[in-house]
Amino acid sequence: MSIGIASPTAQSDAAVAQATALTDAVSSDQELGRDAFLRLLTLQLQNQDPLDPVKNEDFVAQLATFSSLEQLTSINEAVSSDQGVTATDGVRVAIDSNTAVGLMGREVQVSTNTIDYSGDGSTRIGYNLEGPADNVTIRVFDGSGNLVTTLVDGEPEQGNANVVWDGKDAEGDTVGAGSYLLVPSAKYQGAPVEVASGAAGIVTGVRYQDGLPILITDEGETPLHAVTRVTEGS
Repeated sequence: MSIGIASPTAQSDAAVAQATALTDAVSSDQELGRDAFLRLLTLQLQNQDPLDPVKNEDFVAQLATFSSLEQLTSINEAVSSDQGVTATDGVRVAIDSNTAVGLMGREVQVSTNTIDYSGDGSTRIGYNLEGPADNVTIRVFDGSGNLVTTLVDGEPEQGNANVVWDGKDAEGDTVGAGSYLLVPSAKYQGAPVEVASGAAGIVTGVRYQDGLPILITDEGETPLHAVTRVTEGS
């Protein structure tokens, strides 16, 4: 009695046939559902070339795509279920949570007129400039209303930007930890320009308060809705 073993060519032909059937089924529905996606992914892994397997980066990217598909499907089901405010809140929480996690490792800037200084090293102070300016000045005051130092950006960027405060006062002495008031001003050809102060930091984690994401940065914490700018982490 002999046992037949399918040749690699036969296995490949079978895989092509299965993939073609799946593709036809997806095309007829005009959408790629969870089951079809997983079946296609499984076929790819089962029939990959041993001499040229799928790279880890490509596989992770495909899993990330499936994760996004799952989230979008859940959102669609929540909205389609006609649950009113409950569904809307669920969609918002899901989107906010996904956005917050996606900011890990990036620099974010928030609008604020105070900054919590740790008392150690330098910190970034952000600003938002409404129009062109010759310079931006940010005066830093302590909790007693005393002027600590004045920071000047002689080549300001329109929009969101930041300056670095070394944590020292006007005399060159390091100040203590605490909350400091920021008072920005800007001028262009002698005329005042609208400018708002802020804080900037690299996102290192996310925590949740009352179901809402709070970004943890190397400069403190901030709610997601307060973010005004996102850039690549330095």
